[in-house]
Amino acid sequence: MLVGVLLASTSAGAPPPIRGADDQTVEATSSAGATVSWQIKAFDPTSGNPISATCTPGGSGSGTFQLTADFPIGATPVHCEATLENGSTASADFTVTVRDTQPPAFGSVSDVTASTTNPGGTAVTYASPVATDVVDGAITGSCSPASGSTFSVGTTQVNCSATDAHGNTGTTNFNVVVTLTDDQAPTLTVPSSQTVEATGPGGAVVAFSVTATDNDDPSPSISCSPQSGSTFPLGTTSVTCTATDSSGNTSAPGTFNVTVKDTTPPTISTPGDQNVQTSSPGGAPVIYTVTATDLVAGTVSASCAPASGTTFPVGTTTVTCSADDGHGNTAHASFSVTVALADDTPPVITGMPADRTVEANGPNGSVVNFSTPTANDALDGPVPVTCSPAPGANFPLGATTVTCSATDTHGNTATGSFTVTVLDTTAPKLVVPADRNVYADTPSGIDSQSDAAASFLGGARAVDSVDPHPVITNDAPDFLTVGTHVVTFTARDASGNSTSKQATLGVLPMPPPGTAPLPVPPARKPPPNVRALKAEAGDKLVRVSWQMPSGIDHVFVTRSLSIGGENQVVFTGSGQAFTDRGLTNGVEYRYLVVSVDASGNESAGVAAVAVPTLSLLRSPKDGARLRKPPKLVWLTEPGASYYNVQLYRGNEKILSVWPIRATLVLNRKWKFQGRRYTLAPGIYRWYVWPGFGARRDVDYGDMLGFRSFTFVR
Repeated sequence: MLVGVLLASTSAGAPPPIRGADDQTVEATSSAGATVSWQIKAFDPTSGNPISATCTPGGSGSGTFQLTADFPIGATPVHCEATLENGSTASADFTVTVRDTQPPAFGSVSDVTASTTNPGGTAVTYASPVATDVVDGAITGSCSPASGSTFSVGTTQVNCSATDAHGNTGTTNFNVVVTLTDDQAPTLTVPSSQTVEATGPGGAVVAFSVTATDNDDPSPSISCSPQSGSTFPLGTTSVTCTATDSSGNTSAPGTFNVTVKDTTPPTISTPGDQNVQTSSPGGAPVIYTVTATDLVAGTVSASCAPASGTTFPVGTTTVTCSADDGHGNTAHASFSVTVALADDTPPVITGMPADRTVEANGPNGSVVNFSTPTANDALDGPVPVTCSPAPGANFPLGATTVTCSATDTHGNTATGSFTVTVLDTTAPKLVVPADRNVYADTPSGIDSQSDAAASFLGGARAVDSVDPHPVITNDAPDFLTVGTHVVTFTARDASGNSTSKQATLGVLPMPPPGTAPLPVPPARKPPPNVRALKAEAGDKLVRVSWQMPSGIDHVFVTRSLSIGGENQVVFTGSGQAFTDRGLTNGVEYRYLVVSVDASGNESAGVAAVAVPTLSLLRSPKDGARLRKPPKLVWLTEPGASYYNVQLYRGNEKILSVWPIRATLVLNRKWKFQGRRYTLAPGIYRWYVWPGFGARRDVDYGDMLGFRSFTFVR
């Protein structure tokens, strides 16, 4: 309470005349405000005697007295006055404030109940509760959720408030309880009809999903016949399902179809590719087992062609099998049967050259040509023959065994051999000194070791085509008497071949002192051989060429067929080439070229051999380098029905074909004896044989020839 005191005039330290007039704040008790009571004390400050005081509003009194008045809401000023004993007036002012701070008060509010068949809830109306306020009276509350709102199934708290005119708010709450009345059946959802593949004789296990919703029951029970996971037989089965909620409401039946089909073909088990050997060219019977199983039909029969037990021909045959499961599904499978002739017999070599002896053409022996033998195999037909040393190789002096072999594709090898003996049967060429006279150095003659005699006896010269140092001897005595001596000179090579010539040495008596020496004839020696001798064979001809050294008057060329044979002079002259025509193909000819000087002295001679040949293989050239598969061309063989062409890479035969014409175009890729080949970069050899009659006769002529080519990218 606030008290304001106003005094007229008082002595210092004296109490005021009016006391108890303090400011007051009270709570309103009605809309009119509040009745306020308080005590006022009025005493003279000098004497202390009670004096009369009047307060407006409030009333009058003397001394200590009780004032009572009704005050409206708000602040009301109060003025009090009193007359002192000295006649002066004293006053006091204060304020009475009536305020409203009490919120409206709600009484007890009851819960509201409702029911619905809608699981989403229902609209609920209710009477808003009324609050009582000491100032404002009855105030209708404001609630949330509001009356008429949709309330979910279950209990929802409603919060209400009421605010008086002075901003004081009172609150309360109650519950709206909505219960669900379930009289609706669940909603059932079934899958669409479906088709599945059979997995066994009984059909197939089929799983499916059926769902149901309900206004009350979150998990209605579902019943299907047949149930999901059952085994469904082949064909179409109708599935019927219902759903029941916890209140016993049952849905209408839902149906769909499950169709089980068999569209999977059987599985065929084959024995895999078969390899069989036989000794019969007609083939061999082959027994095999093929089975088939089906997921639905179980074991089913399989049929194959050619059938098991059939005689399969030599080569590779494809067996094709099929199996039907009875539901229109058919499986197919295949495998190959390869019948190979059992081959433990080597090829037969024919035409093995006889042992032969040839003349040495130089210190290293001689180049020897011979016909390569032929070989035929019962299964492979013609087989290439290789000889070591090969035709055209250089053979040393002495006997050399030539071994020829032929190997078929099964590794069977036949061999044969003959001997080539290279002999030196040509005598050295001897040049003796010119006839001359010498003076005796004693009355009876001259010693053979004296300068004059030794100069004559040592003047012989010999050369040999094989032996670089033939030995020269003479029959002169150790002492030559005065007179005429015919001396025989002999040149002998390392092979024992010798040649002899004579020269005359006259021994004159001793001359008187001061006699001039006798003239000495020029020394004699064999001329040099020609250089760069070549013998190049063609069809029925050989072209012989050489380079003529200086100091040569002419050359003569002899031709012979074999050792010890007649040496026929086929050319004489100073030219450097000669073509010998009209020869026989396939025969080896030996040419000896001897140079002759102006004095008639002959060189030892140099020799070369050549075999005239008609090249039957025409294209590509031997040793050609090719960037694309070649066309092989050869000459037609009279009477041939077909040809056998074989292609080798290294020592491996990679192709054997039988064209009827004298040409064959190679492909980049091919298949031979079950393997696939590609014409890869490398060196290849090709052979051609003529065949006569039917192929089964295995009648082949001599090999027409072979060549090589290099395939490059």
